[in-house]
Amino acid sequence: MSLSNLEEVSVASVLTEEQTAPTTPVIAPTRSYRPYPWKVANQLLDLVDDLTGGRAGMIQRLGTYVFIGGLAALANLFFFFVFNHYVPIANDQARNVFAFICATEISILVNFGLNDYFTFRHMDGGRDRSRLQRCWRFHLTSVSGSVLTFLIQFGLSQFAHVWPFFAQAIALILVLFYNFSAHHFFTYRRVKKVASAE
Repeated sequence: MSLSNLEEVSVASVLTEEQTAPTTPVIAPTRSYRPYPWKVANQLLDLVDDLTGGRAGMIQRLGTYVFIGGLAALANLFFFFVFNHYVPIANDQARNVFAFICATEISILVNFGLNDYFTFRHMDGGRDRSRLQRCWRFHLTSVSGSVLTFLIQFGLSQFAHVWPFFAQAIALILVLFYNFSAHHFFTYRRVKKVASAE
Protein backbone atom coordinates (compact mmCIF):
# COMPACT_ATOMS: atom_id res chain seq x y z
CA MET A 1 0.00 0.00 0.00
CA SER A 2 1.37 3.36 -0.99
CA LEU A 3 1.20 6.44 1.24
CA SER A 4 1.79 8.88 -1.57
CA ASN A 5 -1.88 9.89 -1.82
CA LEU A 6 -2.15 11.07 1.76
CA GLU A 7 -2.08 14.77 2.60
CA GLU A 8 -0.73 16.39 5.67
CA VAL A 9 -3.47 18.35 7.44
CA SER A 10 -3.01 20.41 10.56
CA VAL A 11 -5.24 19.75 13.54
CA ALA A 12 -6.11 23.47 13.85
CA SER A 13 -7.61 23.60 10.34
CA VAL A 14 -9.79 20.59 11.05
CA LEU A 15 -11.08 22.20 14.25
CA THR A 16 -11.95 25.50 12.53
CA GLU A 17 -13.73 23.66 9.72
CA GLU A 18 -15.91 21.87 12.25
CA GLN A 19 -16.74 25.11 14.05
CA THR A 20 -17.67 26.94 10.84
CA ALA A 21 -19.84 24.19 9.48
CA PRO A 22 -22.52 25.56 7.20
CA THR A 23 -25.71 26.38 9.05
CA THR A 24 -29.11 27.01 7.62
CA PRO A 25 -29.48 30.71 6.90
CA VAL A 26 -31.72 32.66 9.22
CA ILE A 27 -34.53 34.06 7.14
CA ALA A 28 -35.91 37.35 8.37
CA PRO A 29 -39.69 37.35 8.56
CA THR A 30 -41.34 38.79 5.49
CA ARG A 31 -43.47 41.71 6.52
CA SER A 32 -46.15 43.36 4.47
CA TYR A 33 -45.88 46.52 6.54
CA ARG A 34 -43.30 49.19 7.33
CA PRO A 35 -41.91 48.55 10.83
CA TYR A 36 -42.38 51.20 13.49
CA PRO A 37 -39.71 52.09 16.05
CA TRP A 38 -42.05 50.67 18.73
CA LYS A 39 -41.76 46.95 19.47
CA VAL A 40 -45.38 46.63 20.66
CA ALA A 41 -46.74 48.14 17.44
CA ASN A 42 -44.62 45.77 15.34
CA GLN A 43 -45.76 42.77 17.39
CA LEU A 44 -49.37 43.80 16.82
CA LEU A 45 -48.74 44.21 13.09
CA ASP A 46 -47.01 40.79 13.01
CA LEU A 47 -50.15 39.31 14.55
CA VAL A 48 -52.34 41.14 12.03
CA ASP A 49 -50.07 39.89 9.22
CA ASP A 50 -50.51 36.31 10.46
CA LEU A 51 -54.28 36.61 10.90
CA THR A 52 -54.94 38.34 7.58
CA GLY A 53 -52.52 36.45 5.39
CA GLY A 54 -50.08 39.32 4.90
CA ARG A 55 -52.44 42.29 4.78
CA ALA A 56 -51.00 44.26 7.70
CA GLY A 57 -49.41 46.74 5.27
CA MET A 58 -52.82 47.58 3.82
CA ILE A 59 -54.30 47.94 7.30
CA GLN A 60 -51.33 50.09 8.36
CA ARG A 61 -51.88 52.37 5.33
CA LEU A 62 -55.60 52.53 6.12
CA GLY A 63 -54.85 53.53 9.72
CA THR A 64 -52.44 56.24 8.59
CA TYR A 65 -54.92 57.39 5.94
CA VAL A 66 -57.72 57.58 8.52
CA PHE A 67 -55.53 59.59 10.91
CA ILE A 68 -54.42 62.00 8.19
CA GLY A 69 -57.96 62.09 6.82
CA GLY A 70 -59.08 63.10 10.30
CA LEU A 71 -56.63 66.00 10.24
CA ALA A 72 -57.84 66.99 6.76
CA ALA A 73 -61.45 66.66 7.92
CA LEU A 74 -60.71 69.01 10.82
CA ALA A 75 -59.19 71.47 8.35
CA ASN A 76 -62.27 71.02 6.14
CA LEU A 77 -64.68 71.63 9.00
CA PHE A 78 -62.70 74.64 10.24
CA PHE A 79 -62.63 76.34 6.84
CA PHE A 80 -66.23 75.33 6.09
CA PHE A 81 -67.29 77.01 9.34
CA VAL A 82 -65.22 80.12 8.62
CA PHE A 83 -66.45 80.50 5.03
CA ASN A 84 -70.05 79.63 5.92
CA HIS A 85 -70.23 82.13 8.79
CA TYR A 86 -67.93 84.99 7.81
CA VAL A 87 -68.20 85.32 4.03
CA PRO A 88 -70.79 87.99 3.24
CA ILE A 89 -73.00 86.12 0.76
CA ALA A 90 -76.69 86.88 1.34
CA ASN A 91 -78.11 83.65 -0.08
CA ASP A 92 -77.69 80.79 2.41
CA GLN A 93 -77.49 78.10 -0.28
CA ALA A 94 -74.90 80.02 -2.32
CA ARG A 95 -72.82 80.62 0.82
CA ASN A 96 -73.10 76.92 1.67
CA VAL A 97 -71.85 75.94 -1.81
CA PHE A 98 -69.01 78.49 -1.68
CA ALA A 99 -67.94 77.31 1.78
CA PHE A 100 -68.08 73.70 0.62
CA ILE A 101 -65.90 74.31 -2.46
CA CYS A 102 -63.25 76.32 -0.59
CA ALA A 103 -63.11 73.93 2.38
CA THR A 104 -62.92 70.93 0.05
CA GLU A 105 -60.00 72.28 -1.97
CA ILE A 106 -58.03 73.20 1.14
CA SER A 107 -58.65 69.80 2.71
CA ILE A 108 -57.68 67.99 -0.53
CA LEU A 109 -54.34 69.83 -0.55
CA VAL A 110 -53.75 69.03 3.14
CA ASN A 111 -54.76 65.42 2.54
CA PHE A 112 -52.53 65.03 -0.51
CA GLY A 113 -49.47 66.59 1.09
CA LEU A 114 -49.61 64.42 4.20
CA ASN A 115 -50.78 61.17 2.57
CA ASP A 116 -48.29 61.45 -0.26
CA TYR A 117 -45.47 61.56 2.26
CA PHE A 118 -46.67 59.34 5.11
CA THR A 119 -49.22 56.86 3.73
CA PHE A 120 -48.40 55.96 0.16
CA ARG A 121 -44.70 56.68 -0.35
CA HIS A 122 -43.66 53.15 0.66
CA MET A 123 -46.26 51.46 -1.51
CA ASP A 124 -44.98 49.62 -4.58
CA GLY A 125 -45.48 52.06 -7.43
CA GLY A 126 -46.22 54.93 -5.06
CA ARG A 127 -43.40 57.05 -6.48
CA ASP A 128 -43.52 55.92 -10.11
CA ARG A 129 -45.18 59.20 -11.11
CA SER A 130 -44.02 62.77 -10.57
CA ARG A 131 -45.41 64.72 -7.62
CA LEU A 132 -47.49 66.87 -9.98
CA GLN A 133 -48.99 63.76 -11.62
CA ARG A 134 -49.74 62.25 -8.22
CA CYS A 135 -51.36 65.52 -7.09
CA TRP A 136 -53.45 65.68 -10.26
CA ARG A 137 -54.57 62.05 -9.87
CA PHE A 138 -55.27 62.68 -6.18
CA HIS A 139 -57.49 65.61 -7.17
CA LEU A 140 -59.29 63.60 -9.84
CA THR A 141 -59.93 60.82 -7.38
CA SER A 142 -61.02 63.27 -4.71
CA VAL A 143 -63.51 64.97 -7.04
CA SER A 144 -65.73 61.89 -7.12
CA GLY A 145 -65.49 61.63 -3.34
CA SER A 146 -66.20 65.35 -3.04
CA VAL A 147 -69.27 65.05 -5.26
CA LEU A 148 -70.49 62.22 -3.05
CA THR A 149 -69.71 64.27 0.06
CA PHE A 150 -71.54 67.27 -1.38
CA LEU A 151 -74.61 65.24 -2.30
CA ILE A 152 -74.78 63.71 1.16
CA GLN A 153 -74.10 67.01 2.97
CA PHE A 154 -76.46 69.07 0.82
CA GLY A 155 -79.17 66.41 1.00
CA LEU A 156 -78.93 66.16 4.77
CA SER A 157 -78.86 69.93 5.31
CA GLN A 158 -81.55 70.88 2.79
CA PHE A 159 -83.97 67.96 2.93
CA ALA A 160 -83.39 66.42 6.38
CA HIS A 161 -82.76 69.87 7.95
CA VAL A 162 -79.55 68.75 9.63
CA TRP A 163 -77.31 71.68 10.62
CA PRO A 164 -74.81 72.04 7.70
CA PHE A 165 -71.79 71.58 10.00
CA PHE A 166 -73.06 68.18 11.23
CA ALA A 167 -74.20 67.21 7.73
CA GLN A 168 -70.68 67.89 6.48
CA ALA A 169 -69.14 65.78 9.26
CA ILE A 170 -71.49 62.86 8.52
CA ALA A 171 -70.72 63.04 4.80
CA LEU A 172 -66.96 63.07 5.40
CA ILE A 173 -67.14 59.94 7.54
CA LEU A 174 -69.27 58.07 4.99
CA VAL A 175 -66.96 58.82 2.06
CA LEU A 176 -63.70 58.01 3.88
CA PHE A 177 -63.42 54.35 2.83
CA TYR A 178 -64.42 55.07 -0.77
CA ASN A 179 -61.64 57.65 -1.05
CA PHE A 180 -59.00 55.34 0.46
CA SER A 181 -59.81 52.59 -2.03
CA ALA A 182 -59.85 54.97 -4.97
CA HIS A 183 -56.50 56.52 -4.00
CA HIS A 184 -54.97 53.13 -3.33
CA PHE A 185 -55.98 51.64 -6.68
CA PHE A 186 -55.83 54.71 -8.93
CA THR A 187 -53.59 57.47 -7.61
CA TYR A 188 -50.74 55.33 -6.32
CA ARG A 189 -50.96 52.14 -8.31
CA ARG A 190 -47.88 50.89 -10.10
CA VAL A 191 -47.23 52.36 -13.55
CA LYS A 192 -47.58 49.69 -16.19
CA LYS A 193 -44.40 49.34 -18.21
CA VAL A 194 -44.97 49.00 -21.94
CA ALA A 195 -42.70 46.38 -23.46
CA SER A 196 -40.80 47.81 -26.41
CA ALA A 197 -41.10 45.89 -29.66
CA GLU A 198 -37.69 44.92 -30.98
